[in-house]
Amino acid sequence: MQSFEQIVSRFERFLKNTKKATGCDQFGLLIHDNNDTIARKHTDLMKKYHRSGTLWIDVENIIETPLFVDSQLTAMVQVADLCAYSLRRYCENKEEFLFNDIFNTADRKNNTVVGVRHFTQQPCECRICLARKGPAD
Repeated sequence: MQSFEQIVSRFERFLKNTKKATGCDQFGLLIHDNNDTIARKHTDLMKKYHRSGTLWIDVENIIETPLFVDSQLTAMVQVADLCAYSLRRYCENKEEFLFNDIFNTADRKNNTVVGVRHFTQQPCECRICLARKGPAD
């Protein structure tokens, strides 16, 4: 469940950074496609993160536990699925048609992409990995 912990941590950091930039409290809610096999596990993990934080950050701005919805009835979950699909197609096949629009809006810190990650065991020169290293000196 490391991937869920990283998503929670990144979202919490995004909310805290937005609060710093705007001066207003920023709260968010995690919404999942309804999946009975992970619903209980993610709900329990989120309760733990609210009590003790994640490995990287205390959770203060994410509201309650994840909301599980039927993606066929919820347009925003379908949009998230499309984003995930475009990232996967880029990582697997270097398809950039949808990827460019998604990647250009990824969360950044000091011109380094922090909102998209590509986990690989080999050295990688894809745009995601290069952007994670930050701008060239």
